[in-house]
Amino acid sequence: MRIGTFSTFSRVLFGIRKNHADLLRAQEQLSSGLRILRPSDDPAGAARSIQLERSLADVGRFQRAAASARTAVDGAASTLQDGSTLFADARELVLQGMNGTLSATDRRALAEEVDLIRTQLLELANQEQAGRYLFGGTETDRAPFVEVVVGGRTRVVYRGSDQSGAVRAGEGFEVALSLPGSEIFSKFAPSGTRFAGLTGVASGTTADEGTGWTELVFRHDSTDPGSLASLGIALVNGGADDTLLGSNVVTIDPVAGTIQLGSGPAVVLPAAGSAASADLVVRNERGGELHLDFSGYAGAAFTGTVLGNGSVSLDGSNYVALSFAETDLELSDPATGSVLHVDTTGVKRAGDELVTFGGRTNAFDVLAGIAEDLRNEDDLVQSELVSRLNERLSDLDRHAEDLLVGLGILGSRSQRLQVSDERATELQAELQGSLSDVRDADFAGVALDLARADHILQVAQAAGARLIQTSLLNFLG
Repeated sequence: MRIGTFSTFSRVLFGIRKNHADLLRAQEQLSSGLRILRPSDDPAGAARSIQLERSLADVGRFQRAAASARTAVDGAASTLQDGSTLFADARELVLQGMNGTLSATDRRALAEEVDLIRTQLLELANQEQAGRYLFGGTETDRAPFVEVVVGGRTRVVYRGSDQSGAVRAGEGFEVALSLPGSEIFSKFAPSGTRFAGLTGVASGTTADEGTGWTELVFRHDSTDPGSLASLGIALVNGGADDTLLGSNVVTIDPVAGTIQLGSGPAVVLPAAGSAASADLVVRNERGGELHLDFSGYAGAAFTGTVLGNGSVSLDGSNYVALSFAETDLELSDPATGSVLHVDTTGVKRAGDELVTFGGRTNAFDVLAGIAEDLRNEDDLVQSELVSRLNERLSDLDRHAEDLLVGLGILGSRSQRLQVSDERATELQAELQGSLSDVRDADFAGVALDLARADHILQVAQAAGARLIQTSLLNFLG
């Protein structure tokens, strides 16, 4: 049976092509380092490779998210560390301001430093990083703290959100990016309304409404001297210079040579005809002043009542007359929305009473109040000024503590992100190893395959050359 020429050619060509393909495949594996170059090389291995590559991509995405989150968290923590220093500086200035040896000029200088600290703290609270505000919660595209004028005073309000943005740092693992500013600089811990104690006012029986601090203005309107005129004692300027309020007992003891207003300090009676007799100032237990003219005093003993009439206002414009019998007088300030209920039965002095809605004042307004107290535009005496600064100091310390708590939380989150990154790195190495086992070529084996394929191709080509000789004698044979 004769084998046709076409069949011989086809077999030789098939063998050469197959061996050439094996050679090319070995060359591709050797140059790329991959065992699986196309799904047909190993369908099961190709599917496993795709699954591992997806897992690696997820791990990489989590790593990038964790790195970005850690940068934001560490940036916020660094900012809070600077804020902690500012709180410490402010506290030191408050304690200096309580020093009785300071002059008014010294305290005004301290007030300027407190104002500067407030400005710096506001800048920190509105800190940006990569175009995102650190302490705005989920509202990262605008400044979280803004200054507004409320009731004639500049206050700071929080315009961010109370929620924290979170990032996925792993499968089923989320970490918050930062803390909202409301948890650090303006966290409220309501503790009731507090009065600085200047006038003797107390809280009423009904709950109050308000935030921050304000001033309750007690005004002296007139003085009723009672029976003092019968002793030849008159009011100086008709009582216009007085600051006492409510009913006060006046006791004159000519034997001891003293006069006393309520439970205030006893004052030595002036000598007849002396310059001091024209304007003798006596004070009650709250510092309310009564100015008396003793020029016509005949030296008689006296115990009687002097009444200081007055009125009170929360907004500084609308005044309510006092009967000093109110135990739950309601006052309001439409500009701030504050509603205050006060007991006026113990009020003995006119003046501006500091009212603090306990635990509801942000750090910036506390610092503003401290600066205002240090300027002492109400002419408070040392003890009264110290009382006010003590009120401010308690709120300042509360906010400093909130900041330290926030700093600890951010430190914990940064550590969690670091651990997450380390775990992701380990997982990435494991996945890369598994992918290499499935997909990568064995260079030693591929080199042998390449040499073998090249040798077989040469043999096939030589054998094919002998098989396809086409001389006439070979054909006839």
